[in-house]
Amino acid sequence: MNPPVEEPSSVIDIRKNRLRSNLLLELYQSGDTSINKMARLFHASIPSATGIVNELMREGWITETGTGPARAGRPPVLYGLNSKKYLNLIMDINRHDTHLVIFDLHNQIIVKRKVDIKLDDSSTFLEELFKETDTFLKFHDIPYSKLWGIGVSMPGLINSTQGVNLTYLNLTPPGVPLVSYLKKHFNLPVCLFNDTKATTIGEHRFGYAINKSQVLTINIDWGVGLGILLNGEVFNGASGFAGELGHIQVKPDGLLCHCGKIGCLDTITSALALIRQAKEGIKNGRATILSQMVDGNLDNLDTSHIIEAVHSGDEFSIDLLSTVGTELGKGLATAVHLFNPEVIIVGGLLAEAGPFISNPIEQAINKYCLSDFKNTLSLHISKLGPKARLLGTQAHLFEHLIVKEFS
Repeated sequence: MNPPVEEPSSVIDIRKNRLRSNLLLELYQSGDTSINKMARLFHASIPSATGIVNELMREGWITETGTGPARAGRPPVLYGLNSKKYLNLIMDINRHDTHLVIFDLHNQIIVKRKVDIKLDDSSTFLEELFKETDTFLKFHDIPYSKLWGIGVSMPGLINSTQGVNLTYLNLTPPGVPLVSYLKKHFNLPVCLFNDTKATTIGEHRFGYAINKSQVLTINIDWGVGLGILLNGEVFNGASGFAGELGHIQVKPDGLLCHCGKIGCLDTITSALALIRQAKEGIKNGRATILSQMVDGNLDNLDTSHIIEAVHSGDEFSIDLLSTVGTELGKGLATAVHLFNPEVIIVGGLLAEAGPFISNPIEQAINKYCLSDFKNTLSLHISKLGPKARLLGTQAHLFEHLIVKEFS
C-alpha cells in the first residue's frame, strides 16, 4: 500500500490564511463572538479555531472582550477585533471640499478635518491634498507607520480595479493611474471608490439596507448618482461605471451638462442646478427670504440656505425642492422598473431637506411606476447622512486590506 501523500505546506498555509481572514472579516462585520461559534461558522474543529485565535491574539489582531451568556455551565469567552491594531485614513472628496477622517478598526472616528480644497481636474489638487494631509496627521501626532491603508471616495467614472478616475484624468501625469500615484506618495495601500457606491456599502452594512438584497441609493449631491445593490452585492457594471443616473437625458433641448451632453438629469436636479434655479428665480422677481439670508449677495447662496428657507416655510424654496424631487422621481421610476428594489434610500446634500425632497420623489414614483412594483417598495431618507459614505469607504478598505494581508 502506498503511504498517504502529505498535503503541501503551501496549501495548508493558504487554507489557514483564508480561515484567518474570514474570521477577522466576521468579527469586523458582526462583532464579538466565541470560539465555539467561530468553529461552527467556518466548519473547523474547536482545537483548530482555538489555535488560530491564539495566533491572532499574539499578532495583536484580536483581544478578549468579556464573556457571553451561558445556556448551561461556564459562560463562553468572547473575542473581538483589536481596534488599536491599525488606523485607516479616509479621504472623502467632493467638488466643493474634502474631509480627512481617521477610523480605528471598530469604525470609530478618531479625528476628522474639513479642508477647503475643491476638486479640480489638475495636478494642483493633489499637491494641495498631500500638503493638507501631512499637516493633518502631524497635528494629531499620527505617523504613517500607524496607518494600515487609505480609502478614497470621490465622484466620477471610477474603475476601482485599474485605479483610475476617467472623469478627472488630469490629476496625475499622463498614463499614471490615480491609485498608483497616491501609493507612491504615501507608501501605503490605497483603495479608490466612487462616492455613491461607497454610500451604498455604508447603507448596506450600517443603515436602512441592512439585511436587504435589492436596494437603490440615490445620492443627490453636486451631481446625482445611483447606487445599485443586486442580490446583496454592489453592482458595478463592466467597467465600474454603473449608476450614472445623473447623465440620462431628460430634456433634449435643455442645458449643457459638465459632461458635455445636453439636458442631463444633473442639469435640473443636482445641488448646483438647485442653486442656479434659485438665483434665476430671485433675479426674475420671485418673493423669497433667500436674498435676506445672503444679504443680497447671490454669489454666497448655497444649498444650506435653501434648505433652511424650506424648513422656515419659504414658498419659493419649497417649490424649488418640489420640482427637483418630482424630476428625480421620474428618473428613479425608470430605475425601479429596471431593478425592482425593496428599498430606495435618499442621501446627499439635498436629503437634509427631509420630506420636502422625499415626498415629491415618492409621489412621482407612485405616478410613473407600475403599481405591482410599488407593493413591496419603501423609500427612506438616510439615517446615516454623510457618514454612510465614510463608513462604506472604511468597510470597503478593510475588506480589501484583510484579504491582502493574508493572501
